[in-house]
Amino acid sequence: MRTIVELTIRFIHLTSASVWFGGVVFTTLITIPVVRKNLITQDLLKIHNRFRGVISLMIHILYITGAIVVFMVAWNNDMKLNAEYMIFSACKLGAFGLMALFWGLYSSLYRKHLEVAPPNNVINIPAHIILLGHLTLFSGLIVIVLALLLRI
Repeated sequence: MRTIVELTIRFIHLTSASVWFGGVVFTTLITIPVVRKNLITQDLLKIHNRFRGVISLMIHILYITGAIVVFMVAWNNDMKLNAEYMIFSACKLGAFGLMALFWGLYSSLYRKHLEVAPPNNVINIPAHIILLGHLTLFSGLIVIVLALLLRI
C-alpha cells in the first residue's frame, strides 16, 4: 500500500510539473509571440486571466508534493539523508522558487501592461517582460536537471 501511495504522489508531482513547465514553454515561445500580433489587448487580457488560476494551483501542488517526496525519501532511508541529496534538493527548491518568482513577475507585469494599454490595439511587449519569460524557462531547465540528478 505504501508503494502505491508513494507512486501516486510522485505521479501527481511529475504531472503537475509537466503541466506547469509545459504551459510556460508553450506560452512563452509559441502563444504569446503569435497571438500578440493578431489579437487586441482585451482578448489577450482575457486569455491571461483565464490561465492564472491553473498556474497558481500547479505551483501549490508542486510545493506540497515536493515536500512529501523529500519526506518519503528520508523515511525510506531511516531519516538519514546524505549531504549530496540535501544540497541538490535545496538547489532544486531554490531554482523552483526563482522560476516561480520570474513567472510571477512576468505574469503581473504582462497583465499590468495589458491593463494600461489601449483596449482595441495590437500590443508590443517590452523587452524586460519578455526577458522574465525567458528567465522562467531557463530556471525551469535548471529544476529539471536537478530533478534528474536527484532521480525524482
